[in-house]
Amino acid sequence: MEDIQCIFCNRSSDRIVIVENGYTGRKCPQCGLIFISPRPTLAKILNLYGHDQTVVSARSHISAAFSKRLYAKHNVRIIKKFIKTGSMLEIGAGAGYFLDEARKEGFEVYANELNTILANYIEKVLAIPCESSPLDISLFNGKKFDIIYHCNVLSHLYNPVVEFQKINDKLKKNGLVVFQTGNLGDVKEKYFKFISKFMYPDHLFFFSEDNLRELLRRTGFEFVKIHRYSILPQLMFSKMARKVMNFVKSKARAKNLDQHNPTEVPSFNVPHAHNNAVHFKQFIKNAYSCILYLIRYKIGYVIPKKQRPQTVIVVARRTN
Repeated sequence: MEDIQCIFCNRSSDRIVIVENGYTGRKCPQCGLIFISPRPTLAKILNLYGHDQTVVSARSHISAAFSKRLYAKHNVRIIKKFIKTGSMLEIGAGAGYFLDEARKEGFEVYANELNTILANYIEKVLAIPCESSPLDISLFNGKKFDIIYHCNVLSHLYNPVVEFQKINDKLKKNGLVVFQTGNLGDVKEKYFKFISKFMYPDHLFFFSEDNLRELLRRTGFEFVKIHRYSILPQLMFSKMARKVMNFVKSKARAKNLDQHNPTEVPSFNVPHAHNNAVHFKQFIKNAYSCILYLIRYKIGYVIPKKQRPQTVIVVARRTN
């Protein structure tokens, strides 16, 4: 563990705004960046990904195919407004579903994923070239790309300035970096109560929009476009849904205990009933994903956003 300062202002902070899993998130009094301090070492962070010990497991990434593809299609449509085809590298590619959707739209796709379970899934199941070493100019034999994309990866980067300089090096002239992240550095703290997990220590930084612009300026990028979506309605809906599900589960457990009969003869139709239950559960899960998608990208696009939790999609162009 090491004490760190704001990566933009080189200032320490005594203002603690997040405490989770034994870690503290401090907010820079000058620029609003939220950063973990003390921070785990780089070796510990890499170990989390290498041994599938992050908050979201490889299994969870792979099983979320429906929702991941739904969101991927939305982001691919945004990218195609700026470039119709070309070579694309995704950093922190997860299970690779975004790249699979981008490939369907004519992009030549490559993955960079530190989790070896996910990297193997991307290569063996989706047949997408994938390397699991940290981003470096030598990745894929020094190949440069038209687009480098990442989704909810920025907050995980150990040194965002250095990593964005590497992204710059891996792009062709006038290449695009496109990424999705949050805006927690801009958010009023009264809204923090709607966020169920800050995912410490996976997340190391939370940025404001000004932080994002400064990061891009320092690393040789021109800010092109930002799409903003309020996620407060989604957070409120999810919180309510969790309460309802917990209530239903507690009632179901109580009912099962009341009806339990140790002399009851087992049903021979259990496998068929189990299959029906699995299909129904998957249907409900997919329907829930569709509702969350509509709330985030349709309702969240038009309602007030200032100082509220957002997801933002940023498009920037390499200038040097």
